[in-house]
Amino acid sequence: MSHPIDESDLGPFKLKPEWIGPCQRADVIDVNLGHTPEAFVRAVHCQITGKEPAPETISGWSKRLKTMPRTRRIDVVLALCGEENRKCKLAYSDPWESHPELTDPLVKKVKRDVGAVCMFFFNCPGEPNCGMDWANTHASGMNEQHPLLGFGDQRVGYYVPTHPGFWRRELIDAKYAGLDFLLLNTYGPDIENGKLKPLATALASLDDPIKIALFDDTWTWGQPYFSAAWKQKPDLNDTEAAAKLIYEMKWKPFFSQVDKRHWYRFKGKPFVYFYNGGTLLPRTRSAALITRLKAMFVADFQEEPFVDADSAYFDDPAMEKAADARYQWFTFNSHEHRSRSTLKGHVIDHAMVKWDAVGRERPRELPRQTDLIIKDASVFSRVLDQTRDSELLVIATWNDLGEGTGINRNYDYYFHGRWQRPDYFMQILRRSQGGR
Repeated sequence: MSHPIDESDLGPFKLKPEWIGPCQRADVIDVNLGHTPEAFVRAVHCQITGKEPAPETISGWSKRLKTMPRTRRIDVVLALCGEENRKCKLAYSDPWESHPELTDPLVKKVKRDVGAVCMFFFNCPGEPNCGMDWANTHASGMNEQHPLLGFGDQRVGYYVPTHPGFWRRELIDAKYAGLDFLLLNTYGPDIENGKLKPLATALASLDDPIKIALFDDTWTWGQPYFSAAWKQKPDLNDTEAAAKLIYEMKWKPFFSQVDKRHWYRFKGKPFVYFYNGGTLLPRTRSAALITRLKAMFVADFQEEPFVDADSAYFDDPAMEKAADARYQWFTFNSHEHRSRSTLKGHVIDHAMVKWDAVGRERPRELPRQTDLIIKDASVFSRVLDQTRDSELLVIATWNDLGEGTGINRNYDYYFHGRWQRPDYFMQILRRSQGGR
């Protein structure tokens, strides 16, 4: 059984000195000021009003932060700003003194491989997908350059995939956490014209990096935000044309830009996750598409990929033969919080283990009773325990900041009334893969 780390164990991380004042109004409200719930509530109230809070204000909100797992620091800030009829501009400072490298090797003691979907559609600082208010936890390098993202002569960097430092950081941390591979969430425009070169540079800089797989995110097709090539939608009624379009624009350029020695292989085959973005129709023609995509891959790379397809594509009964595995992307509506595939004799699990998308979907609005907010490791630990018998577990995701599903290094994980170490979820996975 996996054992979550003691929340009082901060490991190599040390918090900055506690905030003690002075109490004064601020133009920008620092959401991350104050470590204990009491110090935080006082800090927020002082920044918003310039006045000391009433004792009942401190005790009431502190109790919620300690005992109500859905309550977040941002909720306290927004509530107090609302009471003052103030539209608050927000900032999110780093509460930690430093962020050390984490490189101790892991001795893997379980047979299960673990991979995670890695997002890389960021343009920090700024849009798309890198607003500080858009995320509910924050990776270093989102709003200012950080040493963790340095590479070569460039000592600091942003959390942006055009810089090798982004990739090096995620590769190193993912390996430390116990991952065997990252599935790169590929929309298509993000790999055009050799855009994966920074990844290749980062991979080449490491002695033994974790492996890379393709997550084909099909949402892009038909969207108006990209070049004309992506405004068209593959028509699955025309198998040959649809397969050629998808293969030439996504599968071939992806695997051509990643050296074969870095490909993750399941049962000896390059691994592909095929996602349902609601764009590829009719789904009753999915099997013919997958079969043709596999054939095109074999012709170019002389090996057949292992395709794990979204359950939506199994509207086509022939997918039972064409695909190698199936998964259900959203798993919180499952009693076990995971989906399991035993197709063709392989035991492959998929799970979402965190969720906090309220900041992205409804900026500056308090959570509702019906909102799904899972900040801690309760689901994650359960999934790790339940999948010890699987051959492969895919976690969704490693680093989706907007939906809050990531388990990567973030500097402001806060739950149960305290800051959690930046590698909190990484440590839990590491302990599980190490047999603990």
